[in-house]
Amino acid sequence: MKLPKLLYVLAAGIAGCAPVVSTGNAPEGVTLDLVVLGTTDVHGHLRGWDYFANAPQSREGLSRAATVIDSLRAANPGHVLVFDAGDLLQGTPLTYVPAKVTPQHPHPVVAAMNAVGYDASAIGNHEFNYGIGFLDSAIAGARFPFLSANTRRLDGGPAYKGWTMIDRGGVKVGVIGLTTPGVVVWDADKVKGKLILDDLVATAKRVVPEVRAAGADVVVALVHSGLSGESSYDESTGIPPEDVSGRIAGEVSGIDLLIYGHSHRSDSGTVIGQTLVVQPKNWATSVSAVTLSLARANGKWGVVSRKSTLIPVENRAESQAVLTVTEQGHKLAMQYANAVIGNTALVWKSDSARLRDMPISDFVLEVERKFTGADLASGSVFNTNAVLGPGPLTVAQVAQVYPYENTLKVIRITGKQLREYLDFSSRFYPVIAPGTSASAPLAIDPKIPGYNFDIVSGVAYTMDLSRPFGERITSLTYKGKPVAPGDTFSMAINNYRQSGGGGYSMIQSAQVIRDTQTEIRQLLIDEVKQKGTLRVDDYFTPSWRIVRGAAAQVTGPRLRVISTNDFHGALVPGPDAQGVVRGGAAYVARAIETARAECTGECVSILVDGGDLFQGTAVSNLTQGRAVVEYYNKMRYDAVVVGNHEFDWGVDTLRARMRQSNFPYLGVNVRYTDGRDVPWIPNDTIIQRGKWKIGVIGFASVITASTTISTNVTGLRFDAPAPIIDSVARVMRAKGADVIVAVEHDGGFCDRVATTGCSGEIFKIVGQIKEKIDLMVSGHSHSLVNTVVNGIPIVQARSSGRAIAVVDIPLPRTGELSAMLREIGVDSMRPVAGIDSIVSRAVAAIGSKLNEKITTIAVDLPRSGSQYPLGNIVADAFRWAGKADFGITNTAGVRAPLRAGPVTFAQLFEVQPFGNNLFRVQMRGFEFKEYLERILGAKSPGVHVSGFTVTYNPEGAAGSRVTSVLLPEGRTLSDAAMYTVVINDFMLGNDPYAIRDKSMPVTPIPFTDQEATIKYLRVQRQPLAIPADARIVQVIE
Repeated sequence: MKLPKLLYVLAAGIAGCAPVVSTGNAPEGVTLDLVVLGTTDVHGHLRGWDYFANAPQSREGLSRAATVIDSLRAANPGHVLVFDAGDLLQGTPLTYVPAKVTPQHPHPVVAAMNAVGYDASAIGNHEFNYGIGFLDSAIAGARFPFLSANTRRLDGGPAYKGWTMIDRGGVKVGVIGLTTPGVVVWDADKVKGKLILDDLVATAKRVVPEVRAAGADVVVALVHSGLSGESSYDESTGIPPEDVSGRIAGEVSGIDLLIYGHSHRSDSGTVIGQTLVVQPKNWATSVSAVTLSLARANGKWGVVSRKSTLIPVENRAESQAVLTVTEQGHKLAMQYANAVIGNTALVWKSDSARLRDMPISDFVLEVERKFTGADLASGSVFNTNAVLGPGPLTVAQVAQVYPYENTLKVIRITGKQLREYLDFSSRFYPVIAPGTSASAPLAIDPKIPGYNFDIVSGVAYTMDLSRPFGERITSLTYKGKPVAPGDTFSMAINNYRQSGGGGYSMIQSAQVIRDTQTEIRQLLIDEVKQKGTLRVDDYFTPSWRIVRGAAAQVTGPRLRVISTNDFHGALVPGPDAQGVVRGGAAYVARAIETARAECTGECVSILVDGGDLFQGTAVSNLTQGRAVVEYYNKMRYDAVVVGNHEFDWGVDTLRARMRQSNFPYLGVNVRYTDGRDVPWIPNDTIIQRGKWKIGVIGFASVITASTTISTNVTGLRFDAPAPIIDSVARVMRAKGADVIVAVEHDGGFCDRVATTGCSGEIFKIVGQIKEKIDLMVSGHSHSLVNTVVNGIPIVQARSSGRAIAVVDIPLPRTGELSAMLREIGVDSMRPVAGIDSIVSRAVAAIGSKLNEKITTIAVDLPRSGSQYPLGNIVADAFRWAGKADFGITNTAGVRAPLRAGPVTFAQLFEVQPFGNNLFRVQMRGFEFKEYLERILGAKSPGVHVSGFTVTYNPEGAAGSRVTSVLLPEGRTLSDAAMYTVVINDFMLGNDPYAIRDKSMPVTPIPFTDQEATIKYLRVQRQPLAIPADARIVQVIE
């Protein structure tokens, strides 16, 4: 086998070592090198398989570590020792099944370690998870010792072997094992009344001299304890510290090498005192490799130098020996993990579950409450990568939500303890510094593991991160009533936390009123089996939230402006670019109703929209927006602005939707081309809320004429907004408006926190305004904006119902306002039933057409960059539909990505929602080249093409940018030949794509761009072949 480069280096470092013979009586001055290899916290990761994802993985695993070990053994025969620092028998279905489902002898982990040829291992805390009897049975099959010098029986005798002596070529290596005392906290129910775990430092001080006295030339300590830091439990109870490997190295003389584990970090080598300490990465992600150079002096061997490194195992071949001995366990684990036990229609994600209440965390806690009958349930989000659904649910998928073998207990706590418990949990988030942007990402304390941030179900509470620790729980209610210090509750809690894990000392005295002895993970699996179908409404009640301080809140008389923009007919929830399901009218409605419900006392509210209500989905388009208007009416919108896509179905249809609406469509800058006002588009409105008058001015985008089909706005013009805003604002103030809100369908973009680095049309317009405007609601760019320009606050809340903006303005308008953007996730809120029924009726009216499968794709097709395969597919469909030489689509007409898997009619509708008609245009080769010169003038081409490859220099002089046009089979474009090209009607009449030469023959194709793509995909083989060719090539000379 070829050695990896790093292994060659290690091998070369010991090339001069003595031959493999006994050196016990070696003469003075002889030198010898030992190579000590270590792993730790393997947690059942034996093979290159992810049981939770049901997929191969190449990052970690003992089978890959074994290949590294074998290579070093081959390079250093007779001089290699292999150790592990504990936590082996728990972590994956490969360890769960032999413990809980099908006993296996030898245990798969032990069988794998035997195959690798381990010399010794420490006992880790997770070795006790399944009980002492199980541990004893597992290690009985090992051909090497499991060590724990600090673990004693109640009679004082050793529970396990504390150390061992290994003779390697005449060098005596004493190996000591130590186990973190936290076992008596985390697995108290397994070891209480059976075992005692002593202080590690004191034990090492006692044992090391003993090992030296027994003749050890070298001493290696295998310590399952982190390097340093606070214990995760309360040491005042008398339990020794958790993480003390650094202290052992610094305070205990006589240890040459200390391999430690438990903290799941890596340490390539640090010298503390006279001891080298190393920690390989958990899950056999890396192997610690240490070269101990020894010399013979005064009749003894002694270490004269040490070298260490970490060798990653990623992408290394797997050891066949390990695969063979674990094959049966692997099959049983696969069978267990992949058993389908239920299903769900939605995606349940945990990625934000430490930031806000989410159904996946409530699922766990509500199952605990249901099983125990407790008032409350507490728990952590262990795995922020856990995902359930959509579709069938397996044991492995459910198990990843709760990856540990914790059991469930019930304690009795007071209201005072509950408040302290929640406040202690909030330490995960440091106190927010004054002046921090409300949109800035929340910081976390890196010293506090995420699994020590607990949430509680059954009460409602608010956590204010701007306040000091001890004062952060600003609201705490149970069944709508404030929790008093003397109130008492039963609370379901896992055995780790109940016994002190994580340092929650306030519950140490809490009475345990029930010990179920039932694994929480198994409860979740049983729940899914019983339910069959998981539904969010069965578990989820939003009950806790994080706020950033009263400084960001407006109190007293105030106007709350709730705004949306660019809804684009998104009545049904859909995935965003990351696959997270967002939006949907019923969920947007919940966010709006929540914002309204918060507006109590002296607060009044209005609801406005920044335009583009209709165009974008099959549910909306096939009913020409009727269902959208029904939804907006139900939500009691006060005003909307006319977006460019409101004109996509023509003026007659727009006016029909206006007649259906209970709110005005504003557009003060929309004029007839002769300058007259357009009577059916109101300019503004004044809304009365109690004694307050709120003026709302609406502005259409200045580029409306070029962003919809030009014939749909014939006779209309769209004037520059700033001068009009100033004049209208003065008039509205004169009419008594206390607040003026401008709503404009022009947009822009800011940096990731939405407050700085902003550019775009809306910021130019706002910069030109002279009158006092209290708020600008923006739209059109589908971006996240929460900033201030020219003294005017500006907000925009993404698109398609994925967020809302909530702005509180003091009344009268003095002092600072508060603005926030609230994301909308289907997995974090309940739908509003009345709106859900509107959506259901709209979907039912279309029938099964929405879910009709059109094709299948094997990979995601995103909209990223200026050129991408999805755009090429649309251009191919144009060319195919028109039986033409070429097809060209404007990139802006491709509106949504496609995800791998079956592709439905509804999904394709969202890719091309506008229903543009197609036209076949005839032109000669030289005319086609001139056309390309015009449409490829920008550095980032705004088109996708089919039937040719064009090379062009975007920085070249006008008329000479296109350097070549190549046709299939290597043919070149002929200036004199006649060609046909298919484009849509938007391109036909809008610059820069417009066909300006009216003498060119133009023939309509009898179906739309949507229909063309659908028909084209139906006749292609499945899965669809994805075009990977570069069709527009930029060459900068």
